[in-house]
Amino acid sequence: MKEDTSFLDQQLEFYQEVKKNLLSYVKDTGKPNEIHPEFVASVINELAAKDAIFTVDTGMCCVWAARYIDGTGERKMLGSFNHGSMANAMPQAIGAALARPHQQVIALCGDGGISMLLGDLMTLVQYQLPVKIIVFNNRSLGMVKLEMQVEGIPDFETDMLNPDFIKIAEAMGMLGISINDPEDVKSGLEKAFKHEGPVLVSIQTDPNALAMPPKLEFDQMKGFALYMGKMMLGGRMDEAFKIISSNYKHLGEIL
Repeated sequence: MKEDTSFLDQQLEFYQEVKKNLLSYVKDTGKPNEIHPEFVASVINELAAKDAIFTVDTGMCCVWAARYIDGTGERKMLGSFNHGSMANAMPQAIGAALARPHQQVIALCGDGGISMLLGDLMTLVQYQLPVKIIVFNNRSLGMVKLEMQVEGIPDFETDMLNPDFIKIAEAMGMLGISINDPEDVKSGLEKAFKHEGPVLVSIQTDPNALAMPPKLEFDQMKGFALYMGKMMLGGRMDEAFKIISSNYKHLGEIL
């Protein structure tokens, strides 16, 4: 058995600093139709049961859940962590709800993921599975966009023209809750979690929110700077400034 804990102590100290930085994103809740996803994930963490089962779509939802959903020793988190398959959260939630009917099941879905399997909402209604589907509706394929940014490539075809998820949920026979303002996040999620049947909550999150790693590598900073330069030279100044204003907390790390 190793007795030298210097490496462990160093990593724990580093992680404490990371956690402090993460809290700064929670305090800045965003604005109407551009709610910060970090804030949303922190509220879900606050309201969820101590033994809740979380399922997370591959992409940005996976990042927000990993950073802001606390482990209690009783909670479980399911995702497509090896294959990286899209649209996994809702089907995993269906399975979890059937296997553990007495536990709260919360699916954190991206708008890209939920769009691929909208028909499965009928399964939730038919079997009255009380799954709470939280859609991080950022109108984009967020992880693909981020991967292009750090490679210095102006994003292309990552924007999504989404349907009205609430109307679809209601047409299927389940409760739909739309949240467009940070002030309504907590009350809307409380309503969803108290409802006995399945619920779909669509939250308009900031499409420009970046999920930066705790420690940036030089190539990532170089790629992002190149991306911003190409955006500006390509006449997409408005988009570049929106990214800057949404992620001003990262500027000291990137630029």
